[in-house]
Amino acid sequence: MNKNSENIDELIVRQLTESLNASDLQTLEAWIEDSEDNKTYYNQVREIWGNSENFMAFDAVNVDEDYELFAKKVGFINERQLSAKSFISLKNIAAILLPFLAISLVFTLYQTTPGFGKWVAYESSNTIEKITLPDHSIVDLNANSELVYKRNFKGAERSLSLEGEGYFKVTKNPNKPFVVNVGETKVRVLGTAFYLEEDKSNGEVTLIVTEGKVLFSTDNQQLELIKNESAVYRNGVIVKSEKLPSNNMSWRTGLIEFDKANLTEVMETLLDHFTEIESIDNKTQVVDRVITTKFNSPSLEEVLVELRIHFDKNFTLDGNKLVISD
Repeated sequence: MNKNSENIDELIVRQLTESLNASDLQTLEAWIEDSEDNKTYYNQVREIWGNSENFMAFDAVNVDEDYELFAKKVGFINERQLSAKSFISLKNIAAILLPFLAISLVFTLYQTTPGFGKWVAYESSNTIEKITLPDHSIVDLNANSELVYKRNFKGAERSLSLEGEGYFKVTKNPNKPFVVNVGETKVRVLGTAFYLEEDKSNGEVTLIVTEGKVLFSTDNQQLELIKNESAVYRNGVIVKSEKLPSNNMSWRTGLIEFDKANLTEVMETLLDHFTEIESIDNKTQVVDRVITTKFNSPSLEEVLVELRIHFDKNFTLDGNKLVISD
């Protein structure tokens, strides 16, 4: 939106409250016709105004009675001299200020707040959510994750934001790229499938491509990946992985595989896969054993039983904390 020196928001509110004179109406109409962005902005404000019944309450504002209190609250003082040539009187400003602030607030919410107005938001709790997007792309959203996107994918891109973990099966559309923003990185595709995870504890982002081709980028780096390739964003740099991570998608596939995995790797997988584990307290001495085994959709207790045997340690669940001890 390209605003000129006039207060366009004020003119729009005054027009909606039928307090706009002919000259200012002409200014507003010229601004609206100046660009498509201006026209879109104006129409969105009108829509929000029309759908907000609470604005009707502003008709009851008695400016003459409330002006003294209003002026005191906003900091006007008697000694302040105002020019008689002011564009609008202070009483008129007071008359439109409340609805102007309200519509500005609502419009800000409409433009920026997930789950309100132009944005759609999904937040999973302790379960995996399967989401069908407006373009028929499918997202498997892991527990404790959030996905946000523009309603109906308006704009030149199918733009989304992810917090947590998700697996994306993207409907191909060469004319409208599919872009996922996660942490300090961006994933851009036309039509493919990939896994994406952000580790909030350290800002790391992991990408695994299962179909097609993906562009993984930051503000100053980009890397193209194809099927069966992966990369990690760590410490400000994207690094291509030498081998595919084995258990990042276990929450979706149910398959857990350990190939000469040490206790630290095992703990990371348990914490990522089982939602009933919120933290791990490792009280053991240094363990040099490794484990090679496979589980298919196991219960937590089934895994712990085998880990006790392999590592010769105690694995005990204390509430939501897994305690490992000698």
